[in-house]
Amino acid sequence: MRQHGYTSAWMLPVIAALLALTVGVMSVSRQVRSTWYEQNVADNMALSAATLMARELNLLALINRALLANQLTLAQLSGVYSWYLMMQDVAERSALAATWIPYLNAITRQISQAVRHVERPLTTLLRGAVYVQQAMNTALRATQWFARVTFSLEIPRSLTNVANLHRLQEPRWQVLHAPGLVPVPWLWWSYIPPQHSGADGGLAKQLMLASLDGFSRRRSYRWFTALQVSVRKAGGARLQVDKRGAWHWQSMDTVAVHLAGLLDSEELPWGDGLGYNGSKVKSYRPQEFGDSGQINPTTTKWARAQQHRLSSIAERFSYFNRAELQPDDWPQVIVTLNGVTAKAGVFFSRPTQLFPRSDKQPEQANLFNALWEPRLMSLSVSEKVLLASLPGGSRND
Repeated sequence: MRQHGYTSAWMLPVIAALLALTVGVMSVSRQVRSTWYEQNVADNMALSAATLMARELNLLALINRALLANQLTLAQLSGVYSWYLMMQDVAERSALAATWIPYLNAITRQISQAVRHVERPLTTLLRGAVYVQQAMNTALRATQWFARVTFSLEIPRSLTNVANLHRLQEPRWQVLHAPGLVPVPWLWWSYIPPQHSGADGGLAKQLMLASLDGFSRRRSYRWFTALQVSVRKAGGARLQVDKRGAWHWQSMDTVAVHLAGLLDSEELPWGDGLGYNGSKVKSYRPQEFGDSGQINPTTTKWARAQQHRLSSIAERFSYFNRAELQPDDWPQVIVTLNGVTAKAGVFFSRPTQLFPRSDKQPEQANLFNALWEPRLMSLSVSEKVLLASLPGGSRND
């Protein structure tokens, strides 16, 4: 019995050490679980901020494309107007030429009267459509400004909701622009500045001209060819930008009969029409308006002499854009939460298998295609050093 007592006394320190070790392991395990949980919360918060940034970039891209589509509609409306003016001229001249031809004169006269009766309702409809497009442009620009303000304010509010949903005790967190120590959204305000035509290096005009449809770009072809006689149609739209950057859409359509001789040819103007939004056509190059100046030079001069205004609307193309969007310049955020850190950002990617480009080239990041996505990222060495100097430092990334 005495020997068992000595054994119990000898085991007491061992049991105490094992108990202390168990308590220490449980404490470390609890600390690891707490750190792991906080790290997941920080990752969720960082990814939420990057998701909001990607959504705003995609929304701005969609609206920029909608603004271009509205301008394309204005070009088409002016094209329809000039095409109608040309057809009205063709109908009147055809009726005049067929005055002394029995039966044919009655047909051409009826056609001319029918075309003229369409003038007032068609002009009213086209002008109404132009003002509707202008109202849509104003609404889209206002939506972009509203998105810039609301998304910037939404980032801190959404991250607060994410932190509260995880029920952390006294969470201490902040969201910073990466790299740097500036809190979000101060740099985000200026990351995507407002732009307008006339001060964007011609980018908006270049994109607009590249987006023109076949009807607006060029509607030139031969109507009729027989022996030495040919009837040639020419026309197209032109985008004119004035000194203050306002866009003026001008459209011309001409038809002429060409009589080919041995040494030269004769052009007989048969119909012309020129409609414009904003300012008149003061001068033109032969290659403009679908090569109308080259194909029907005399008729083109007649069209310029009798221009018709569709509307007086001419405004600058205003939009949000950032010219330089290299991968190193894509926006990123860092979230610090109770000493742990997480980083997330956005990236631009066009799936070549689903949406391949016609030229088979990879697409550079831009704000005209809604292809932005969020992703978690790793902290760089410089960012780790910078964050470690902050009060409280950081434990993980």
